Amino acid sequence: MKHSLFFFLIITALIGCIPNDPDYHFDYEIVVADTPVNLDKLNTIYDDYNSDLPYPAARSEIYFSSNRNSSGKDFDIVCKAIDMSYHESDEILNFSIPENDSYSVYQAKLLPYINSDYDELGPLTFSDDNGWDYFFYAGNDSGNLDIKFVYTPRLDWGTYQGQQRLYGPKKVTLVNSAADDGYPALLQDKSRMLFCSNRENQQFDIYSINLNTGMPLHEFLAGKSSEQITRESVLCSPSNDKCPSIHGNFLVFASDRPGGYGGYDLYYSRLLNNQWSTPVNFGEKINSPGDEYRPITFSFNNIDGMIFSSNRSGGKGGYDLYAVRIGDLMKN
Repeated sequence: MKHSLFFFLIITALIGCIPNDPDYHFDYEIVVADTPVNLDKLNTIYDDYNSDLPYPAARSEIYFSSNRNSSGKDFDIVCKAIDMSYHESDEILNFSIPENDSYSVYQAKLLPYINSDYDELGPLTFSDDNGWDYFFYAGNDSGNLDIKFVYTPRLDWGTYQGQQRLYGPKKVTLVNSAADDGYPALLQDKSRMLFCSNRENQQFDIYSINLNTGMPLHEFLAGKSSEQITRESVLCSPSNDKCPSIHGNFLVFASDRPGGYGGYDLYYSRLLNNQWSTPVNFGEKINSPGDEYRPITFSFNNIDGMIFSSNRSGGKGGYDLYAVRIGDLMKN
């Protein structure tokens, strides 16, 4: 796991932008453009979805849920590597998938720690300003999906005599219910957490809870205080609205509301004056007659993109992971 934003900026500057040299040749592997491209080497004949890209950089890790390990049964969270590069002369954003995943000590310890004989879905990595790193996900070992997390002191990893401690898994008792609760998303200022749940009318809606920034996040989320849970009515519809993901003030999610192009479509909204704007469909260039699911957005070398999963035709089987550039939507 990479912890220094400064380190990533240096690496991106040195490696991520390939110089404009007419004699330079580069073999592109996955060209990420404004139409979705299958992240072929990440996918299998099974379901591969629900991704998290914590630190987009020249060498990145992507976490996602897959039922490959059980031949199509329960889902585990797996981690793979992605190399990113931007080629200014061709204006090409390229993804390469290394053959060797190069697990860090943290990943080698984390994945067996959280995976079980049940489902682990919707990973989310979050780092706060107080030296703590969090790994969120949802598990159904209780019979329904509950949001859980593992946390660790950041200096325990990649430092001299780091103790490599993992605490948890703990349940987010403040928001979990007798229904399905999953896909947490946190504002970077740690003021609010969004998630989805089917606690009302057996359909999924997007909810939020204000966070207490005056205490450690893990103590607050696993505590017993009673906090108001708000249904985000602007984001919700009479249909299912799921899988929120936040990048700055830009929110993306999946919905099967009327007016789309297939089953679940991808939508976006912006946080303006502490209010979400009316959701907008990404359109038929990104959505398909199939299902699009769990979108996440990223920025690399001043290029905004999105990774999502889809069961559209032409994939390797089940849900596959796709990537696409989304123009300047995140900058508006």
